[in-house]
Amino acid sequence: MTADSVDATTAELERLIRSGLVDTHFAPVVDRFTGDPAGYTLQHLASGAEESTGTASARLRDDIRSSSLIGDFDASLRSIGLRAAEAAGLPTHTRLFLPTEPESLVTVEDRTDEPDRSVILQLHPERIAERPAAVLRSVRLARTLGWGIGMEGIGANLRSAAFLPLVNPSVVSLHPAVLDITDTAHLAELIRLLHAHTERTGAVIMATGVRGEADLERIEALGARFLTGPLYGRPTNTPVPVANPREDALADHVTRNLTVQGTPFTAARGLRRDPLVMDDALLTAQMQSLQRRALAAGGETAVVIGVFGEDADLIVPTRENFTVLRDSTGFTAMLSGGFEEVPIPGVRTGLVDASDPLRREYAIIVVGSDWSAMVTAARRSDLGPDGRIEYDVYVTTERYTCVDAARGVLTRIRPLG
Repeated sequence: MTADSVDATTAELERLIRSGLVDTHFAPVVDRFTGDPAGYTLQHLASGAEESTGTASARLRDDIRSSSLIGDFDASLRSIGLRAAEAAGLPTHTRLFLPTEPESLVTVEDRTDEPDRSVILQLHPERIAERPAAVLRSVRLARTLGWGIGMEGIGANLRSAAFLPLVNPSVVSLHPAVLDITDTAHLAELIRLLHAHTERTGAVIMATGVRGEADLERIEALGARFLTGPLYGRPTNTPVPVANPREDALADHVTRNLTVQGTPFTAARGLRRDPLVMDDALLTAQMQSLQRRALAAGGETAVVIGVFGEDADLIVPTRENFTVLRDSTGFTAMLSGGFEEVPIPGVRTGLVDASDPLRREYAIIVVGSDWSAMVTAARRSDLGPDGRIEYDVYVTTERYTCVDAARGVLTRIRPLG
């Protein structure tokens, strides 16, 4: 897309929004377990759009993502959708699922005085991977202000699930194409990682694009609880108010809305046990061991992060391992105070400034859908026997310690573009 076409698209979006020419349509969501209505997914489209509602909504979403005013436009659509829900007479207990761009999360309003209205802001995995530092900070802010967080478009490729453990969505909305996947190996892996997330957090899976009874067998295999698609009613701008559900499907979801800060070593201190003491050779071997484990069992959904103190270069085995991990896992990053540029093209990195305590640490962090592990070390100020450099080291597979460590490092990752 040329600069002129982008500018023209932005101008047209601004005209549509300011003139009130964006319509909100509501697609029914049903709770498969109870048979009750579970709320509505919201779709926005330009008034008078000639395509189907879904196609027009997707086109408007693509135009917003190509605009320099993406955050402003998405915030406007959020306001338009909530006003439309109120104008339609939907009760405050109605759960609304709203596609959301990360850039608009910094402008979310305070809804803590309206606890009965449950709005789930649905983030797309590709947009999260582009800006993980900003997204993780903004997700915490939105939750603090009373918003729910979901992820959409999951499962057509397995890498789309890489950020589930780090974002911890209460609703995991599957890509419509999942209902047509015939590759049983793909489906088996997807089911395993989905239920690793729901079992641990109390989240709910939502199947989208459900067309008829033939899709229900697949849905039962996936374990989806929320269902939406033509089988349950097409999107409409005149939604029917729904009764208060007999049970809240998301009541057991654990958000763990903690501040994202610190380093891997400070996260590991929360284990409340003494660190191990290792010399340089054993620490290197420990880090290589975890890299090999990630290569063998990481899978497309793993997030793998390396921290290398102030090293300006990497040893050959680490270069080789991370080159393979870059191509085989969901997200790979490495940071060091000694890097001017990341040593391996395509691996994400960020600034580690002179005052950053990360410069004094080494770590390998792996966060996968069903397993996590970390080695993290801090150099001791005193030399060991025979003048050797020694490190305090934590080796752990405790899930939330690894997640918190990964979140802390990801706050330093530069956005793409």
